Amino acid sequence: MKPGASLEERFDGWFIKPIEKLKEMPEGDGGFLALSAALFLCERYYRALTNTLQGKRDDETFKAAAAQDLGIRLEDFNHFWIVYRNGVQHQGTPRHYIDKKNQIKYFFHISDEFSGIPEIYKINAYKREIRLNVWKFADLIIGKYKSNPAVFQKAISQTFPEVK
Repeated sequence: MKPGASLEERFDGWFIKPIEKLKEMPEGDGGFLALSAALFLCERYYRALTNTLQGKRDDETFKAAAAQDLGIRLEDFNHFWIVYRNGVQHQGTPRHYIDKKNQIKYFFHISDEFSGIPEIYKINAYKREIRLNVWKFADLIIGKYKSNPAVFQKAISQTFPEVK
């Protein structure tokens, strides 16, 4: 990154361009790294949108805003977050999850046939897939930053270091 680069140039160089390069890998092999970046950008975007950047880990405010914006139920977003975000950020891949309240098992299913918005697909009474196209999800989240300059500024202005 060149010294004195703008916030937009840093965002482009540190996130957009690397994700685009990962798309070039054969058979989608760059998907988990792109998903990882998209997930932390997702959290940062919705925390900036809800003024909870300094919020607690279990703060539901940003999750409620994300669910509403994506057009899914908060409960579904929470299951997506546990399977995808917690799995990818803590274990390197999405994880399986059992909702102990209702004994439903949640699994991930990634395909280029799916949407960029998480979809809960009922397999049977005790099994659900959370379907996602990771590339469309990454593009969706990046698009949110690009289309909302006020949230973009709030989300990154204090955290993107200047290269000297």
